[in-house]
Amino acid sequence: MIDRRGLVASGIVSVLAPRSVRAQRSGKGWRVVFFSVAAGPNPLAESLRQGLKELGYSEGRNISIQYRWMAGHESEYDDVARELVQSEPDVIVTAGHPPAVAIKKATAQIPIVALAVVNPVGGGLAASISHPGGNLTGFSLEVTPETNAKMLELLHEAAPKLTRIGALWNSGNPGSRFYLDAVKQAAQLQKLTLSAYDVRRAEEIDTAFRSLRGNVEGLIVFPEGLLWTYRRNIVDAAREAQLAAIFGYRDAAEMGALMSYGPDLVDLFRRGAAYVDKIIKGVKPAELPIQQPAKFELVVNVKTATALNIVIPPTLLARADQVIE
Repeated sequence: MIDRRGLVASGIVSVLAPRSVRAQRSGKGWRVVFFSVAAGPNPLAESLRQGLKELGYSEGRNISIQYRWMAGHESEYDDVARELVQSEPDVIVTAGHPPAVAIKKATAQIPIVALAVVNPVGGGLAASISHPGGNLTGFSLEVTPETNAKMLELLHEAAPKLTRIGALWNSGNPGSRFYLDAVKQAAQLQKLTLSAYDVRRAEEIDTAFRSLRGNVEGLIVFPEGLLWTYRRNIVDAAREAQLAAIFGYRDAAEMGALMSYGPDLVDLFRRGAAYVDKIIKGVKPAELPIQQPAKFELVVNVKTATALNIVIPPTLLARADQVIE
């Protein structure tokens, strides 16, 4: 068992105090661990917290959430997972694919709600989408490989003269390979040249951009935890390199990227709170199907397009969920 001082020293921060939801668990509130690939606090963690609040879980009354942020500590997933399991929480929520893999290896008993995972069946996290089996359920990022390749299609539609495309991916994340394979196939079909640049740590972002400068005209940034954490750095580097970039998360377009296409992550994490609630109330993870994103959003930044001398086709603008002027 890990005492409170051990949890604080290891970087876990408690933000909600205990009580109970139904029959109190030995007079205490429910304990949830949030194990995230990203840095924090961040909007996705807050969305989960807000979702729990809407379901009746309140600070100082009936639940505690302890956060563990892994950005900058990518080599420590397995060690941290074992440490978190030893603390014996009621539910472990993972954000991103690597923490889900690590926690799944560390426990077959504690319920896991895995959010923003990629290809959970192919990656060995679940037996099937409808009947995951075991102690893990959650929400995945993708629907099909075709959906993953949509970013390439949209980027080429926005700027059809682009023929040399770069892709930022993270080989340390097994789910990132799923995206890369899908985009490679799409690039072959469209007769585009695709070059992949591996980013496993924050310091490798600069290395990747030094390599891709002059070699690519456009850039795809996959919806992957490490790349999400450092999206501001990547948006700035793409702007400096004068690259038309599409990201898998909408706030990158709001920060200045040309486009974004992907699931509404804030909504996905809010929906994840309902699964935590169901598990607390006695539903087994094996009985909860892994859900797919409810909505994919297309955002186009016309201001950035103008700076890049790109004229976005009106048909594409008409399909966008948001156009940033």
